[in-house]
Amino acid sequence: MSGKGVLAIWNDCAQSEENNYENWYQNEHLPERLEIPGFIRGRRYESIVGSPRFFTWYEVASPSTLTSESYMARLSDPTPWTQEIMANVFLNASRTVCDRHIISGQVFGSTALTIQIPETRPKEAMLNIIENDKNPSGVARIENWTANTSFDTNVMTEEGIRGPDKKISSCLFIETLRKEHAVSIAEKFQRQFRDMTINVYDLLCERH
Repeated sequence: MSGKGVLAIWNDCAQSEENNYENWYQNEHLPERLEIPGFIRGRRYESIVGSPRFFTWYEVASPSTLTSESYMARLSDPTPWTQEIMANVFLNASRTVCDRHIISGQVFGSTALTIQIPETRPKEAMLNIIENDKNPSGVARIENWTANTSFDTNVMTEEGIRGPDKKISSCLFIETLRKEHAVSIAEKFQRQFRDMTINVYDLLCERH
């Protein structure tokens, strides 16, 4: 059964700190997060089109997982390595707790397209474009994530170190089998919806 919640994170990395950043993410941060009850998977990506450079999302059993005692304990007591990364390496963070709605697809793809939608923008036109372009040889899955502020956290120690996080209202998350298809969809959206943040990301890794 799929998790009903998502923690969606976009961020940059300080120049020349890439090795430290990757070592921290793979060897400490992902394992630490996935040990928390209710965390199901984490998937990390790097930008092909647009910025910030990195995108990560965690599938969780419920948005309430992200206010659980176990998770709050980690946010309020970061490790020395996490404190270093938050202070000097982790830049331009956008972090939002979301309700997860799976529109279609049973598999994950190798390329992710994220379309951040302003609060006032109806989704129907965008969903129609995707529906018309959907086929098993291209689009692997389509999800709609909407911000759930009732399960968002107050500023904890980690965010206090790195500075205030940006938030999204909602996001269409699309995974394709090949990057060319994701780029094609992104270009189509950019021509029609210039007020939205549209990014294409290449999968780096996944941890369950």
